[in-house]
Amino acid sequence: MDAKLKQRLTGAVILTCLAIILLPLLLDGTEEERARVISDVPEPPRIELSDITVQDIERQIEQMEKASEARLPREVVDETDYEASPDFILDKNNLPVNWSLQLGSFQNEENATRLRAQLRAQNYRSYILHAKTSDGEIYRVFVGPSSSKEALAKMNAEIEQKLKLKGRIVRYRIEEDREQLGG
Repeated sequence: MDAKLKQRLTGAVILTCLAIILLPLLLDGTEEERARVISDVPEPPRIELSDITVQDIERQIEQMEKASEARLPREVVDETDYEASPDFILDKNNLPVNWSLQLGSFQNEENATRLRAQLRAQNYRSYILHAKTSDGEIYRVFVGPSSSKEALAKMNAEIEQKLKLKGRIVRYRIEEDREQLGG
């Protein structure tokens, strides 16, 4: 091996060892700095249970609820008829206007579940909405939702041909999802 190469390698090894030894000492900080960082942690608050009442806590919770409610956007009841509107538009609440295909309305939950199972077996996304009316409980079966009425019209034709069911396109409202029957 060349003498210059040996000298360079030896120098590199020595410098690396010095860096490994000296850098932690330089970057570790002094004992005083470590003590200062530790001493900056504040003391935990002292809470006297005798000073707090249930009414105070209820009042604070009520104030927090009112402040939170004030920050929420107000929901506008949008009764606009979007039947003739183009696809992909937003309603008054800045939510997309979507559509579903209603295929049945049943008083018996098992019938609605059976139809939903048939639709799912044919690879259609389907769901059931449960509602209480003056006539009793009702279970509506839907396919969708979709933002395209044309796609739903094609699905309606396919379903009519396969399952002999005629549906109608209705507005899908996301706020009605809380009445959705699981499964």
